[in-house]
Amino acid sequence: EYQYYSDSLGVGAMQQGDLADPNYFDFISFAQYATISREIVNPPAVFEEQQPVEVGEGQPQKFDAVVVRRDPAIKNSDLPRIHTEIVGNAILDKLIEKFGETASAIPTIEPGSRPDAVTFLAAIKQMVNLFTLSGFAWEGGASMVQGSSIKDTQFSIIFTSPVTFWSGQSLAAKKDVVTNDFALKTVKAMATRAGYKVVNDSVKYKGNQEITTFSVM
Repeated sequence: EYQYYSDSLGVGAMQQGDLADPNYFDFISFAQYATISREIVNPPAVFEEQQPVEVGEGQPQKFDAVVVRRDPAIKNSDLPRIHTEIVGNAILDKLIEKFGETASAIPTIEPGSRPDAVTFLAAIKQMVNLFTLSGFAWEGGASMVQGSSIKDTQFSIIFTSPVTFWSGQSLAAKKDVVTNDFALKTVKAMATRAGYKVVNDSVKYKGNQEITTFSVM
């Protein structure tokens, strides 16, 4: 896939190995999630992992083989959900760590408080702003179609030219088990902390936009 992807961009359009290059990040994100989706379906509960050890400067890297045993209570079918939870919480925690003490902080929602739709949307909007500020997309926004209650409200997030545009489309076309829907993963973490659960979620691509819709209950 890399050669096809590189050729489609044209000579000089991508700096291989530079994760700050949006085009390269897009491909690496595809490769990462294609691998995760393949391996997460029926992985071994016990496996050997090569972990790096400290070596002197200029010395070749060495690795130790470490046996990893997964919690036997975790079923293979649980892994996609757990992956989503880990990634979403990691992104949300990073945004809070980086911006929490600034004027750009995501509005605080007390744990388990189950805020109304307007309050929850304000937090989503600022999360989207921080994604955009961090270089995830050219621009982004969030809105809602309000119902009689928050459970009847549909939220939407639209990113224009996100850095995962090609990879997101490609993973969706492959119907992979997990995809790089980072904004949705982060919203799910926000919702869980607020006492809600995201339902009826969808990520679609149109033109140069990534369109995420969801409700909460």
